[in-house]
Amino acid sequence: MTPLERVLIISDCTDIAFAEMRGAIYAAARQAGSPAPRVEPLVPVRPFSVLNAGFVLRLMAESYGSETLLMFIMNSIPERTERIVGRTKDRGLVFEGTNTGAAGWLVDEFGVAECHELHDPGFVPFGGKFVHAPAVGRLMAGAELSTLGSPFPETSIRRVLPAERQIVHIDNFGNAKFRLTGAFEPGQRLRVTTGTGFTVDAVYGRRMMAHPDGTWVVYPGSSLDLHELGQVRRPGLLATGVSVGDVLDIATA
Repeated sequence: MTPLERVLIISDCTDIAFAEMRGAIYAAARQAGSPAPRVEPLVPVRPFSVLNAGFVLRLMAESYGSETLLMFIMNSIPERTERIVGRTKDRGLVFEGTNTGAAGWLVDEFGVAECHELHDPGFVPFGGKFVHAPAVGRLMAGAELSTLGSPFPETSIRRVLPAERQIVHIDNFGNAKFRLTGAFEPGQRLRVTTGTGFTVDAVYGRRMMAHPDGTWVVYPGSSLDLHELGQVRRPGLLATGVSVGDVLDIATA
């Protein structure tokens, strides 16, 4: 396994909780006789959204190499599920987090070389701090994945995967990312509607910013071969009530 050099925390715990998790990682690494590992800046996800967390985890796997441990902590589902740590077949990426379904996109595309369920201490009020972070600290100090728990079958890893045209992310410019099979021609007029009833007239384009200000554009985006819907130099979807998980109907106008 490639030596681990840094930790990337993907989480909806964006306040002091992030600092607590980072501190717990440092403490566990030091206790194991290792210097404090490098913890990258927090990668925030939409609160309570497994779908968004799965997209972000998969995207970060694209951006970071096998020397990075991908830790994902979200408050997403009512029940307390397994805490898992694993390594992908493709590229040998180490992932650690709660089995909510957020790892689904990652393991579906990269496969699973090994997976383990962390030893369960029972309920604790903040598993990210008291269970996950200490496990990550030990891994960063050189512990083998298999020493942290029991073998966990790949088939038991939950998978929450996006449907066609389902929004997986809305960025700070109000641009939505989604899967779109097939293609339209540049300049083709479209009508885009969501299940909430929000409707816009848009144009299909290759470069969003080439269109006049205020224009709604559907275009090939920058992430994982997804398409995007955005509004040129305007707030886009930010104040529309459209959210991650909504499915777009895109028809020729």
